[in-house]
Amino acid sequence: MSLANPPVRSNRRGSFDLAPVRAPYIVACTLAVALMLAGTKWGSYAGASGLYLTDVLLACGTVHHILTTTASQQPALRGFTRPTPGALYWFLFGYVVLRLVVSVGNFGAEWVRDAAPYVYIGIGIVGASSLARSTEATRALTMKVVWGALIFHLTWTAVAAGLGVDTSGFPRFPGAEVPIGTVRPDIDCAVIGVTTALLIRNVLFRRMVKSSLFGLAVCVLAVSGLDTRGGYLAIAASVILGLAATYAVLRESKTMMRPALGMVAGALVLGAVIFLPSTVVGQRLIATVDSSSASSVEAKSAVGTAAARNEAWNKVLYWTAETSTRQTIGAGPGPNFIVESGSAAVLQGTQYANVRSPHNWFVGLYARFGIVGFVLVTAVLLATAFRIATNIRRIGNNELLFTCAVLAVSILPIAAVGVVLESPFGAVPFWWSVGILLSMGAGTAVGTGKLAKVISRA
Repeated sequence: MSLANPPVRSNRRGSFDLAPVRAPYIVACTLAVALMLAGTKWGSYAGASGLYLTDVLLACGTVHHILTTTASQQPALRGFTRPTPGALYWFLFGYVVLRLVVSVGNFGAEWVRDAAPYVYIGIGIVGASSLARSTEATRALTMKVVWGALIFHLTWTAVAAGLGVDTSGFPRFPGAEVPIGTVRPDIDCAVIGVTTALLIRNVLFRRMVKSSLFGLAVCVLAVSGLDTRGGYLAIAASVILGLAATYAVLRESKTMMRPALGMVAGALVLGAVIFLPSTVVGQRLIATVDSSSASSVEAKSAVGTAAARNEAWNKVLYWTAETSTRQTIGAGPGPNFIVESGSAAVLQGTQYANVRSPHNWFVGLYARFGIVGFVLVTAVLLATAFRIATNIRRIGNNELLFTCAVLAVSILPIAAVGVVLESPFGAVPFWWSVGILLSMGAGTAVGTGKLAKVISRA
């Protein structure tokens, strides 16, 4: 649909009127998401200390969207998605805001640092509202921006990790903790997993096959230099969901693409079974599941790391449960529960200092926002999984929805074992994707049962 020709919208009587103004050029907050996908950890420091480009882009995108949607001639709703991620998501965001207001007495640098990742939940509301007003041209341009970010990320990651180029001497943004080009294995693997899923989708849909196959080869090069169990699980989650969504589209096709997809899936599983046990990551994964098999130094290190984190998680859980207030609504931002719970001695060392997260987002969520916050987030994540399952064919058919689905799924495994959703490079793309996915509605896969109707309204 051309932006030059204003789209039509239907009124309640069934007649059609011209939309008063054209749709946004790209979905709101896309530029901030693209920055996080392109640069991940080092990209989150773009700007100057205290004034980061990510927050500027988010503020500008949000303010612009609010102004255009409250103007007298606002963009029309076009029916692609609902204009909201639902009441459940709004309730979560409202609770987060209320909890932050209650804890404002702890305001300071640490309060802002702890609160910001949860404020990013609001990005999902903005993204959903913008997508509902988008045209096909809007979504296509949004994907061009996302593709540019993913290709940029793949290029520098392949150079830094795959080819082993030392980036420690590269310049830094003012106040940044790491140089430009620094590899953060967990989130970089997750982003490569999203790129891999999109490239496989291209091949199976016969789009830019040669360049996509070359891109997949570069993905293999990049991840070969990354040592992270959570990151490899993130790649697996992205590819599995990507194949499932693609299969949902191709299952009604009479071509040979379905058998080809099955062959691709089989080759990936066989390759993982043969290749992974011979790698450091594979040995660490196996040792984590079965500690008796830990024979190498790396595998034994993985067992020790897992044991240390379990100990730290238990300490945080016990500390949170010490008082009924903390257990119910959490400690809020500001308090360093890592130190107060006695977990600092377990988590900190030569590699980590001034740790404020237990390296498990769910444990940290419980400590900050209590049972109420934990239950609300769990409900939102389950609702998101429901949306994906009931809209799987639609996701496979639409590149933007496909990207959001694999992006959300890829981040959760690394968030469970690292500091990812507590950081902008994880929280910004994750909540943007979740908000968009929840705006799809319940879909049709579960029929018209009561459960589907209830969840569709949430």
